[in-house]
Amino acid sequence: MKVAITDASVFFDLFNIEVLPEFFALDLEIYTTDFIYDEILRSEERELFKAYVRSDQLKVIVTEEEEHELILNMELVYSNNSFADRTAIYKAKQMKCVLLTCDEKLKNEAVKQNLEVHGSIWVIDEMIQKKGLNTGRAIKVFESLKITNAWLPIDEIDERIRNLKNLLSG
Repeated sequence: MKVAITDASVFFDLFNIEVLPEFFALDLEIYTTDFIYDEILRSEERELFKAYVRSDQLKVIVTEEEEHELILNMELVYSNNSFADRTAIYKAKQMKCVLLTCDEKLKNEAVKQNLEVHGSIWVIDEMIQKKGLNTGRAIKVFESLKITNAWLPIDEIDERIRNLKNLLSG
């Protein structure tokens, strides 16, 4: 089973496009840090994520007080990452696992830190591949993702939609 640390951007995308059950059904051991988890502020989101924590499908890593200075002083190529982002990089390096994020700054830093990094598009691709989403639903999910997160590469999403539509008509 692949281990992944997820930041808030992926959580928000998946919540908004209503595929959290499919995400947590993937063959991933999913973690986040306490600082990222604390970014989930809206009550409806918070309640849903609490349920995933209670069921142990989402594990929240508590950063120890003595780690805070190490995280703050961690050498980064891009120094404008938030402390929450820094915790994700720190823990992903420590656990030697994949980092899931849609945040461009965090993604760029993860690449520079030689971490495997993916975003929401990859997560949806995984859901399709593992048969968690059928073709029709996948098209709707990608269409919703375009609306939910305008920062994502729309051309990549459109290409996936075209390919899925070709599967349906072919």
